Amino acid sequence: MNKRKLLGYAVWLVAFLIPLQPSILDTEGISNTVGVISFVALVVLVFLGYWLVDGAEAPKAEHGH
Repeated sequence: MNKRKLLGYAVWLVAFLIPLQPSILDTEGISNTVGVISFVALVVLVFLGYWLVDGAEAPKAEHGH
């Protein structure tokens, strides 16, 4: 397995380990900043993981004429 693909899976694991309860379920007693930061971190890490996993198997471009 490609190292880039493994790194992408690790990023996805970290993304889904971020506690989303402050941003989605429990808004009482928690500042909005914590919820926004955790949600933005989740979105960024999910797309970063997708970019790493999807790009791991990218075919090499041939420069033939």
